[in-house]
Amino acid sequence: MELNKQIVDALKKLNYSISTAESVTGGKIISNLIEVPGASKVTELSFVVYSDSAKIKALGVNQAIIDRFGVVSEEVALEMARRTKDITDSNVVISTTGEAGPIVNEQDIVTGTICFGLIINDEEYTSKKKFAGSRLNIIDSAVTYILKDLLMKLL
Repeated sequence: MELNKQIVDALKKLNYSISTAESVTGGKIISNLIEVPGASKVTELSFVVYSDSAKIKALGVNQAIIDRFGVVSEEVALEMARRTKDITDSNVVISTTGEAGPIVNEQDIVTGTICFGLIINDEEYTSKKKFAGSRLNIIDSAVTYILKDLLMKLL
């Protein structure tokens, strides 16, 4: 909860708004932030876009980018963040795409692989991390990772 409060406080201080486009994290990033009283002052519109078609329909992600790089890629994560920024005009946008398992998927993506997109104003960042543990551990670890990364960049 303290991490979430620090982020909301930093966003308020900077007069920034935040939006998310979450696939593998299923809305947990924005959910964590809105647990903080006063988060409505900084939260905008967020998306849970789990399927490829949702990423395309709701956000306008280009099918060619998914086909070329695979849905679990930094390129798709960044495209999700860019499209969300276009829609919301938020100062901060976080996106996630990945494989939390436990099943083997047809793209041979290693379970625990999560890709992140992060935009703060005009600065764009991507990262790809591998997390271990159960499905829920992987998701929770991914949420904590990107929120810590965001806080470091805001301070």
